[in-house]
Amino acid sequence: MAGKMTSRRQQAMQMRSRIQKAALDLFDKEGFENVSVEQIAHEVGCSVGNIYHYFKSKDELALQVTDNVDQIYLELEKEYAADTKSTAYDKLLDFVGQALHASAEEEVLYKAFIQGLKYPEQGALKDSDKRVYHRLLRQMVAACQAEGSISAAYTVAEVVEMLVALHRGMLFEWRIYESDFDLVGRGRKMAAALLKGLK
Repeated sequence: MAGKMTSRRQQAMQMRSRIQKAALDLFDKEGFENVSVEQIAHEVGCSVGNIYHYFKSKDELALQVTDNVDQIYLELEKEYAADTKSTAYDKLLDFVGQALHASAEEEVLYKAFIQGLKYPEQGALKDSDKRVYHRLLRQMVAACQAEGSISAAYTVAEVVEMLVALHRGMLFEWRIYESDFDLVGRGRKMAAALLKGLK
């Protein structure tokens, strides 16, 4: 079991999160190109130097908003590795639900998603080896193929692409209907239907 987080580490994570949230709010209102690091610092109530303590540049700030949720995925990865009773298929379906829950609960992550749509040239939404989400999906799909719950006729990349598209589509639907939409339940149901077709 991991040790308890120090208060200094908690404060640092809170400050990073405040900076990211303020930056994404400003990017949303004024456009990424129109926002300066000075404006972000003013909005947060900190120095420009403090911003650069956490982020090398404004671009990096926009791209690193996934760090907090990646920690959630790393914890899930440990749990799945320790779970020797569940099938790879069951773990994958669970991950679909957990990832949707994280995307909806983490306000900064949802704003980053919108930011990524507005500024595709930043590449924030593209598959990346740096993102735990994509790496874990690839591992789980490969494990499903090894156990026979997903056909090897499809490449891992093809299946991951389909699951990512499903994830994003579910987020859009949830945003339209919000409280009337069971994001996790529907996401798992859609993923199960998709995977059944890939068996």
